Amino acid sequence: MVIGSATMLVGDVRAEFPGAAGKVFLDAACVSLAPRRARDAIAAFLDMAVDIQADDASQHHIKMDMLRLEAIRQGAALVHAQVQNVALIESTTHGLNIAAGALRLGPGDNVLIADTEFLQVAIPWGTRRAQGVEIRPVRSDAGVLTPQDFERAIDAHTRAICVSSVQWCSGNRLDMRALGELCQSRGLWLIVDAIQELGAMEVDVRTQYADFVIAGGHKWLNAPFGCGLMIVSDRVLRELEPESHGYLAMAEPEGGWASYFRTPTITPYRHYTFERTAKKFEIAGTANYPGAVGLGASLQVINEVGVPTIERRIRGLTDLLHRELDGTRARLVSARDPAMRSGITVFRWFDTPEQDLALVEAVLRRKIYISLRYTSNIGGIRVSTHLFNDEEDVLALVQALRSCADGR
Repeated sequence: MVIGSATMLVGDVRAEFPGAAGKVFLDAACVSLAPRRARDAIAAFLDMAVDIQADDASQHHIKMDMLRLEAIRQGAALVHAQVQNVALIESTTHGLNIAAGALRLGPGDNVLIADTEFLQVAIPWGTRRAQGVEIRPVRSDAGVLTPQDFERAIDAHTRAICVSSVQWCSGNRLDMRALGELCQSRGLWLIVDAIQELGAMEVDVRTQYADFVIAGGHKWLNAPFGCGLMIVSDRVLRELEPESHGYLAMAEPEGGWASYFRTPTITPYRHYTFERTAKKFEIAGTANYPGAVGLGASLQVINEVGVPTIERRIRGLTDLLHRELDGTRARLVSARDPAMRSGITVFRWFDTPEQDLALVEAVLRRKIYISLRYTSNIGGIRVSTHLFNDEEDVLALVQALRSCADGR
């Protein structure tokens, strides 16, 4: 397989996701289904862990290290990045904390955070209030955010913008290219929580600037828990250092680590030189190998289908869902502008969150998986349409909403 080539048809995807059988799964924005390939890859890795298949334990460890690289290669292909700019992280939370720690903001500095953000976007900065760091709010217009909203909030003390490229409670997608240009023109750091975008929408880091693009693997990347991607800019590699360091982020010694560890004269009292790649931000020790193996296999599926194909599929299903909802009492919260669309559609059916929650719970009892999400009074019933969904899933959902709302 050539990484990044579209070799799998959307119609063949459903077979990769056995978890989609017997239910209507429309909640990838919460946690997605993992493909069969990821399960098989992890099972093979665990077989290797049970029975060492190398000449010695050191070679076994090195072989496991090499298996992690597939996720990095596939992640680079996903967003058109260089491999040296891609790191593996435990989760979006992990990546956001890495970014906040690397910036080392101080008294008087502020970070712009939108009012509709998932709380984790704000936490790494809010916990630095004791150091004098301020969170500066950016107010949305009924859940709609534009680069101009951020531009108006910038002052002389603004150092960074931390934002989700797709807002979790509305499904609205921000114009990240324009926001990146704004940050570059003002010399600001841009940290992007892309967990609701990567794997569903096209992202090309060659044409849209960000210093950190961070995404856990368990949503639209369809990976098992515990491993995700962080893509960093060349500016980050040049100017920032991590708060913690691991030996595997160092340049590999001559002859490799196995040879190094057998050398009598090695000493801990030495100069440590770390490579200027994204790996310096990783744990860079013995990390979550099963998670990385699963992520790599899940990314293979996405890259084989091709993100442009996946995005077209998702947009088609979202268009169908919007049309079907227009024939009901539902009121869309998600923007209708195609440029702001994502794989998430949010709407309200009744007048109160309590009524909508009862409706969601009734739909869930029919094994149709959806959610209810709010932030700053923006939100409602949230539906995610992904590559393993089809038109029948959308129609079944709307039929269930009508039926449950009428008490049938």
